[in-house]
Amino acid sequence: MSYKIIVIEDDPIFTFLLEKGLKATDITGDITLFTNGLTAINFLKEDYNNDNNYVVFLDLNMPVMNGWKFMEHFEVLANPSNCMVFVLTSSGNKLDIDNLMASPLVTDFVIKPINDIVFKKIKNAIQSKFGE
Repeated sequence: MSYKIIVIEDDPIFTFLLEKGLKATDITGDITLFTNGLTAINFLKEDYNNDNNYVVFLDLNMPVMNGWKFMEHFEVLANPSNCMVFVLTSSGNKLDIDNLMASPLVTDFVIKPINDIVFKKIKNAIQSKFGE
């Protein structure tokens, strides 16, 4: 089954490395990049439908609209049956992790930088939910 990959990250170096890691791990899909949550949620308001599957990589700390605000909007729009959100952050704050993991859309909380082991874990989670 196919899926769309949505990357919401304001750091171009991390975005580049994330794309390379996804390709190296053979996590494939149509990749759409956004540098803040506002442009991403506006896109998803137009693009989102139940016939597609979505894998979202979401940074928490961004200008314009941060990841927290994005999730407030996305939780109203999206269905957990066809969406997975991997939250990206450089913070290991337990309260942040607990609050976000309570959302049925959030699959995992990923501490930057991401290594090969984490990419394989992400791939396994995607395959488990959406199939090959």
